[in-house]
Amino acid sequence: MNILLVSQCSKKALQETRRIIDQFAERTGDRTWQTAITEQGLATLRKLLKKTARRNTSVACHWIRSSNRTDLKWIVGNPRRFNSEGTVPTNVTGRDILRAKDENVWHTAEDIRLLACIAALFHDVGKANQAFQDKINPRKKTGSFEPYRHEWVSLRVFEAFVTTSITGVESSQQDHAWLTALTQIDGNTDDSVQEALIKDGLDKSTRSPFRNLPPVAQTVAWLILSHHKLPEPEKTDKSYLVRPQRILSFVSSPWNSPQSAKDWSPKEIETVWTFPKGTPFRSQVWRDRLARVAAQAIKRSSFTKAEWLSDPFSLHLSRLSLMLADHYYSGQNRVGQKSAWHDPAWGKAQKDIIFANTWRERGTADKGKYNQTLDDHLIGVYHHSHQMVRKLPSLKESLPVITRHPELKKRTANNRFAWQNKAYELAVSVRDTARQHGFFGVNMASTGMGKTFANARIMYGLADERKGCRFSVALGLRALTLQTGDAFKELLKLDEEDLAVMIGSKAVKALHDDYNQQKTQAAGNQQEQVLGSESANDFADQDSYVSYEGALGDGFLSKWLESSPKINKLVNAPVLVSTIDHLMPATEGSRGGKQIAPMLRLLTSDLVLDEPDDFGLEDLPGLCRLVHWAGLLGSHVLLSSATLPPDLIEALFDAYKSGRTQYEKAIRVNPSSVTNIVCAWFDEFKSTSIQAAQLSDFRIEHKAFITKRSAKLSQQAVRRRVELVTLEPVEKAAIIDEMATKIHQSILTLHDQYHHSHPSKQAKASFGLVRMANINQLVATAKQLMAMPSPDGVQIHYCVYHSQYLLLQRSSIEHMLDTVLNRKDPNAIWQQPSVRDAIDKAPEKQHIFVVLGSPVTEVGRDHSYDWAVVEPSSIRSLIQLAGRVLRHDQVTTVDQPNIHLLNQNWRALRGDEISYMRPGFESKSLRLQSHLLERCIEPSEYQTINALPRIQKATELNPNERFVDLEHVALGMQLWGTNKPSDEAYASLWWQQPMHWTSHLQKLLPFRRHTPTEDYCYYIEDEFDEPLMHRWHDNGELKLDDKQSFQRDNCITLAQGISVWGGAFDYSQQINELAERLTLTLADATIQFGSVNLRRDSDKEVWQQSGIFGFYKVI
Repeated sequence: MNILLVSQCSKKALQETRRIIDQFAERTGDRTWQTAITEQGLATLRKLLKKTARRNTSVACHWIRSSNRTDLKWIVGNPRRFNSEGTVPTNVTGRDILRAKDENVWHTAEDIRLLACIAALFHDVGKANQAFQDKINPRKKTGSFEPYRHEWVSLRVFEAFVTTSITGVESSQQDHAWLTALTQIDGNTDDSVQEALIKDGLDKSTRSPFRNLPPVAQTVAWLILSHHKLPEPEKTDKSYLVRPQRILSFVSSPWNSPQSAKDWSPKEIETVWTFPKGTPFRSQVWRDRLARVAAQAIKRSSFTKAEWLSDPFSLHLSRLSLMLADHYYSGQNRVGQKSAWHDPAWGKAQKDIIFANTWRERGTADKGKYNQTLDDHLIGVYHHSHQMVRKLPSLKESLPVITRHPELKKRTANNRFAWQNKAYELAVSVRDTARQHGFFGVNMASTGMGKTFANARIMYGLADERKGCRFSVALGLRALTLQTGDAFKELLKLDEEDLAVMIGSKAVKALHDDYNQQKTQAAGNQQEQVLGSESANDFADQDSYVSYEGALGDGFLSKWLESSPKINKLVNAPVLVSTIDHLMPATEGSRGGKQIAPMLRLLTSDLVLDEPDDFGLEDLPGLCRLVHWAGLLGSHVLLSSATLPPDLIEALFDAYKSGRTQYEKAIRVNPSSVTNIVCAWFDEFKSTSIQAAQLSDFRIEHKAFITKRSAKLSQQAVRRRVELVTLEPVEKAAIIDEMATKIHQSILTLHDQYHHSHPSKQAKASFGLVRMANINQLVATAKQLMAMPSPDGVQIHYCVYHSQYLLLQRSSIEHMLDTVLNRKDPNAIWQQPSVRDAIDKAPEKQHIFVVLGSPVTEVGRDHSYDWAVVEPSSIRSLIQLAGRVLRHDQVTTVDQPNIHLLNQNWRALRGDEISYMRPGFESKSLRLQSHLLERCIEPSEYQTINALPRIQKATELNPNERFVDLEHVALGMQLWGTNKPSDEAYASLWWQQPMHWTSHLQKLLPFRRHTPTEDYCYYIEDEFDEPLMHRWHDNGELKLDDKQSFQRDNCITLAQGISVWGGAFDYSQQINELAERLTLTLADATIQFGSVNLRRDSDKEVWQQSGIFGFYKVI
């Protein structure tokens, strides 16, 4: 093809782009090039340009189609230097003719700056105390904790200054009074402040610092206190939920310094409240900065009239700016430098200088050397807070984007996916309105209809193509992350420069890459390789890995981000695919600055939540908090799931609306106008939209959409029919026997009805799933099934699959299942090595391939089965699992049941009062009167299973008698607090009350409530050693497990006609081969890929370890 390249770069970017393009094309002018080039060569050129792109980069590529026609192929860098056709302006003006600034002006930006700057100048003043100075003194050996953290001391110092300034002043004038006092401070102010200081632990009575402060001072005080972590009650005391508006008036030192509750001597406490060299009030340079910012605050009359604690947008962006500046400036090495921000008169001798921090070489254990003086640090953080706030409103425009992407605009000709064209067109039609009022979308298209591709097209349609598109896709399972990233590259033709994939583990990434390489190099190789797609459920966040090869911003933000490569990539990437866990710290990260990166991501990109209803009931409040934060930071939100229940959708919309309302108050010209959110619904039948100002408006339209969708679904051919299988009451010792017997009968029956004939042999085969609720019961049932002989002429191949395997073995199982059960090509299954080898051994037999799986089989994997046998947990679980039956087969209808549903689960058969729990929705406050499904579920709700029971809710609910109603009521309780006592926490408290001031609600209703676990490694030192189980200790050491926590289970009885699908897994052989391919030592390979994370139990039962069954406990 012939191309024309035009550069509108400036400064160093012009030199860099000339250097790159000159290698590919001839110049036809100072800023233009023309050449003939291949598609591959053009892709390489674009990649090189993107790799070095910076703020001043802007290059357009035109495809010369004919003598009088050119098409714009792409723009690298700033797209705003060209128009939509790739031409440049004849002239430019500095005048705001189109009033473009009115579209994106933060009207509280100056207030955010003032709050952040005042708090920055006070945030660490408490470090001047004797205890902290002793702690960082390189020549002194002290403990790592003081009785009270420096934030608490800083808060008390600030409180003392304000209270001395407002004594005798009317409450309405108090904020003006203390700001005025800041403009008049001198060296004597230090004495009066120390005299008024409240000293916790020494004074007989103390009060909360927030009780007597005026509103603006309260806000600054909160910023000072929370600049490292949000305040948190001493215990999970629910009494604060009754009057959450007053929660700050109860804040005491243990909310910030829990160690203060320990027994400290009076002498130790005294050092906290002693300032031998004074406080920063003695620094003239620091006082000058305070006076300057206070004078600016006084001139802005609206600053002292607003209730900033009630403005979460301004409040938390002030905190973000303060924390970001503190993180950045604290990392600057000032050793040996004389700073203009230090007053040499405050501490003339070296021994009298007050320091804020120390600096040391990495890898050393000592305290290092003194680094920044305290006044230098305070002013440095003030300076960078000021700069950060100035940049935040335009931050999105400085980051990489996707623009002019043909695959996202191109209409699909496939009738099955034609609905995506209408979805895209609707998104384009509401683009301008959504930019003003926000967007909340719901994609409920059925499984297999291309929701993933449609979601990307919808988000692209909503974005202004001239400015570009940025969005994040948040998934519930780490298993899906790499798969979705691969799908985006394949379907959307996204380059590595446009897409970041954030996964939970470098080991998972290595396995994934190794599998892809093996597949590429050995197509047709009959030997099955280890390695598969995934799972990082067992890995800690610090081992996370970001796959992104695109350009990183070179603006102000990069000063901080360049020291954190993972976060830099997370923020910069135009499209981010990650588990939701990487975005949740925006609201859940109460300490350590972990919320900075996800907040920046939400501030600069839109959000797609993939299958949000897959989360457990306990995780939904955290999900609501994230959606509220997305609205608060101006994002568009799209939910993608075919089974979203009404209460969850309504709660997420209400959360988004609340956040968006606060966002518009802060940025809009007319803060009093009503927030009228653009709401859209998409499915394979229709796309529709409205503007909703109230939850009631949204509820009415959603109900209408669901009614129409339900009617359409009811008319579709039935592809999944369910038959109830009765388990007879037996003694506890015989429960597993009864379950195994009935499951075995169902396997044979379902195979007989839904098998496939081999195209060239006499063999017949079917592929089925037996889903069990819990791992220990699954293994017990699997052992029993394997001991039951098959009928003559039948060979059953069992594969046990759950989450408690060594990473390498789980990856191997998942790779085999991913390959075999991807049945989009129905004939490919006969060529899969594990299937072909099994049939070749007995070509005349009937072969039944059975996955015996835990709930991990329900979601996250693109598997297609012929039939299933299910132990019940919930309607949600049944619907999800049914979606795996005939997932890829083009069968139009079925007449016989292809799903057998047990009429009760193991717990119910045992007689437990609460049976459908973990997993399930039953609880102490919600119990079914009968656990027999024939008594608590209507035949119409399960016989022809679809999403209707999940997406519709009855007018009157009876949770004690109806299995379906139990789920809807449980959702209402968790999301809205329906029928909950007033002191019980629920999700909507977050946006209905000011719960964002503390981390109280996050502690009561955490996202991913983790049970205590331990990390183990099946370690091999060298080639001739036997693998031994080692445990990772809290200090990071890997030691041989000395608790005798594991017992090898090598006993397995395989009856006649039974085999293990895929064969036995030889760990030593597989880990050796992997180490060789990846050029790792055997020890390193076992540490990375021989790991497993197991629940830490209080009982003394040992874990059983089996090469076939994984890790489990005997029931």
